[in-house]
Amino acid sequence: MSERRFYVVANWKAISGKENIKDMCKLLSISVLDDNTDVIIGCPFPYLQLVRQLLPERFKLAALNCYKECKGPYTTGEVSPVMLKDVGVSWVLLGHSDRRNILHESDELISEKAAYALTQGLNVIICVGESYDDRFAGNTESTLANQLSSLNKHIKDWENVMLVYEPVWALGSGKSARPHNAQSALGFTRKWLENHISKGVADIVPLLYGGPVNSSNCKTLAVQPDVDGFLVGNSSTKHDILQIINTNLNDEDKQSVDSGEYFSPYMDITDF
Repeated sequence: MSERRFYVVANWKAISGKENIKDMCKLLSISVLDDNTDVIIGCPFPYLQLVRQLLPERFKLAALNCYKECKGPYTTGEVSPVMLKDVGVSWVLLGHSDRRNILHESDELISEKAAYALTQGLNVIICVGESYDDRFAGNTESTLANQLSSLNKHIKDWENVMLVYEPVWALGSGKSARPHNAQSALGFTRKWLENHISKGVADIVPLLYGGPVNSSNCKTLAVQPDVDGFLVGNSSTKHDILQIINTNLNDEDKQSVDSGEYFSPYMDITDF
């Protein structure tokens, strides 16, 4: 494995209420977390400035969407990369299965958004992955290849790109891909990048697992050679997020975590 860092992206999607936001920011701020893990907080638009004010700079901030233009037709109600940068956002999450499946965003639109965000100085986190029907039909790799091909058509510089494998068939089911399933998909993705772009790109692009992740399965997933971190949904608004961030601590530090030294259980966060 290369010297890629380990990432945890918290997707706070439907979290609501300033008090919940403040509680989560306090928990993250006062907890001892692995310095070797980069933490990115994905936050709904209304709370972006509040979160940026509450969290230390070590936590990077991601918006959960942006548009492919800054002005012109079709931009009413949309948010541009320029707006996001203006409030302290450095990352944007694109292509999440919620937007692909419910809002019918195409591979082309997602690729256009990603390419434009990159030209405007944002880093992009792009989700790829197969549906239940695709998986059942044995089309996991062809689906990933199509999504990656679309991205490659639009993205010229991959230095500020992160890819997330979302097994859509597992989301909302309470099931997670087995470690070897995650590795198989991410290993294919890494090889595709090497074969169709360059080994240099394959070596630097972080590949994250975006299925259900919690304190029980994070360790076995993290040891897979092509898993560079996680996109965390429901567990990102619970105490689980601390253990997930600390997944790669060595055994001595892990004992401190297990003993409760790193945890501050002063609150309870609703499962959104």
